[in-house]
Amino acid sequence: MPFYDYRCGSCGNFRALRPMSESGAAAMCPGCEAWCDRVLVTPFLGGKGQSGSAGSAGVFDRSRFRHVCGAGCSHQP
Repeated sequence: MPFYDYRCGSCGNFRALRPMSESGAAAMCPGCEAWCDRVLVTPFLGGKGQSGSAGSAGVFDRSRFRHVCGAGCSHQP
């Protein structure tokens, strides 16, 4: 079951574990028990002010890592 994010006007944001069949339904706030609507949250994909694409942010760029194995290592970077 996935988590969904909700916003309560009194208590703030909370997350609820719900079946996908109930993804659009309101959820009860755990603090004040008011019914709250789901909010859509975008994932954080970029870093250091970069765009959201992993390629442009250099997340998977292996050239930025240096070889740090100990003496006698046959590993090739």
